[in-house]
Amino acid sequence: MKIAWLPCVGIAVTCLTLACQNKKPIQPENDFDPFVDEQTHRLGRGLIALPTPRGVFLSWRQLPEDSIGTVYQVFRRPLETNENESHLLKRTQFTSFIDDSVAAGNRYVYEVKALPAKTANSLATVQVEVNAPPNSDPDIGALVFDVGRPYLDAQLATGDLNGDGEREVVIKHTNNWDIDPSPKAWQKSQDTYKVTAFLANGKALWTVDLGWGIEAGVFYSPMVVWDIDADGRAEVLIKTNKSGDPKDYNSDRLAVLDGETGVIKNEVPWPGADGLGDDYNSDSRNYLAIAHLDGKSPYVLVARGLYANQRLFCYDNKLQKVWERVIADGTHSSHSLTIADVNDDGKEEIMWGEHCITEGGKDLWTIKERMPYSGHPDIVYVADVLPSNPGKEVYYCREGWYGQRHRRIGMMLANNRGEILWAHWNYRHVDGGWVSKIIPDTEGMQCYAFDIGGKKIGEHGVKIDTIYQYVFDPNGKIFSRPSMHGSFPVDWDGDGVREICMRNGSVSRFGGPVIAKVDSNTIFGADLFGDHREEIVAAPAQEGKVYIFFNTAPLATASRLTPLADRQYRNDVSRTAMQHNLIPFESGIRATRLTRHAMPDTAKIASAMRP
Repeated sequence: MKIAWLPCVGIAVTCLTLACQNKKPIQPENDFDPFVDEQTHRLGRGLIALPTPRGVFLSWRQLPEDSIGTVYQVFRRPLETNENESHLLKRTQFTSFIDDSVAAGNRYVYEVKALPAKTANSLATVQVEVNAPPNSDPDIGALVFDVGRPYLDAQLATGDLNGDGEREVVIKHTNNWDIDPSPKAWQKSQDTYKVTAFLANGKALWTVDLGWGIEAGVFYSPMVVWDIDADGRAEVLIKTNKSGDPKDYNSDRLAVLDGETGVIKNEVPWPGADGLGDDYNSDSRNYLAIAHLDGKSPYVLVARGLYANQRLFCYDNKLQKVWERVIADGTHSSHSLTIADVNDDGKEEIMWGEHCITEGGKDLWTIKERMPYSGHPDIVYVADVLPSNPGKEVYYCREGWYGQRHRRIGMMLANNRGEILWAHWNYRHVDGGWVSKIIPDTEGMQCYAFDIGGKKIGEHGVKIDTIYQYVFDPNGKIFSRPSMHGSFPVDWDGDGVREICMRNGSVSRFGGPVIAKVDSNTIFGADLFGDHREEIVAAPAQEGKVYIFFNTAPLATASRLTPLADRQYRNDVSRTAMQHNLIPFESGIRATRLTRHAMPDTAKIASAMRP
């Protein structure tokens, strides 16, 4: 993919360093063949070029086929000349490089070649125009995506839409507040959702208007990017409505859009609301995910309902219904369909509420400590939180009724059989949190949660009365009461220990000073392009632009395998357009559950990349 970059966005930040390891991804021990979509999946170099005051910052991925000690050759040629041959600039074992010999106003073509050249991915090409703002910070750059109109709400997901091995960007945006279906918060939509797909260079591929049948709120329009037909190109899966009436549930559809054109390739009914309780607030909560329930094929999961009954459909990759399930036993679901191979048998499970659902829509187990509690968890995270306990763990945060304590409201950690390892009860309304490795040289991962005393809900959002915040060690001991509401973890410096990113864009190590500052209204962090450091996605609605921010400080040590080599990481990244109360990112080096603007985590590369 050739990429002509816009000027980078620079903001004050201190120089960061990177401590790295070079590990291969750990594969599950099972008798299954590789996932069918994995057989056609191509992971490219992810080469980017960003102008900075120090020169052009180049960054690329270390891939699974790269051996320890792989040497990368960096070549350059001017775009405007008749030169056909590129000149060797650098040989390096790092996966980033700063070319400080460029001239302002010129355009260049860069190539990065891995030695020895084992696959077609050994060579990557990118184009850049050197036009950095004179006052930009040298340690932060950005890709910029202009949706072409003002917006008040935007979500972003990525995937390889054209089969070239590189990720494209899909942005769902509206110039309307993110409407909550709650009766006190609901308002009539004043704008429709648009979905725009971009190349990584910011060039728009297509735009689709979802129309008035989809209301302007994240619960009304779940979106996933995934290659469900195994042709090597990702599709955009999204909820649509054929009638234009958002309350005409019989017209709701799951639509599969061609990733390159936006044209509908297939569509099937979305679960209706019959028998769910006839409650608009509950019936308007919709969910979407991909899971390899048999250890091989991608299944499409679509669901409706939250506070009353819930309906879950499972389609195969040709959108033929495989099974349907209604949960009507008094237990509520959660704000997301968390997908993870909980028991490491090679098959992914569905973590919906406190049900662990496997093939055929059957419960593998449920959390038993729920009676007489009748609410639901706002947070469900699967990760290797406690290394001394065999297998993965599941971290739950249960919501409750405002202003009241309840003996079954709180936080708990369960093993992969649904048995509670530790719990803290008698809280008010545990509304958000996440799991991640944020403290170096300690056992396992840390669990963050915030408990609120009450909410005042209005048409322009939610005002929280009182916030109580906690960080637990993996054994359940409270060791900190921080002030970081609205945060998510991000491995900004790439050392395997995550930093804390706040909604206002400040980045700091846990308990430490601010080390970086990007634009405001940050959404989530993930490794989408370039080296293994995670980027920060922000949607500040400035002139209709969405940003992906990069740490452009030089890498200090040898590079690590890209987290995108882990299929769970890619699955979690596919669902980042649905960040309300939770998206399980059980990926690689990170385990994090997102509050309304955050994202998820995995465990296997997490342990593989632990310092």
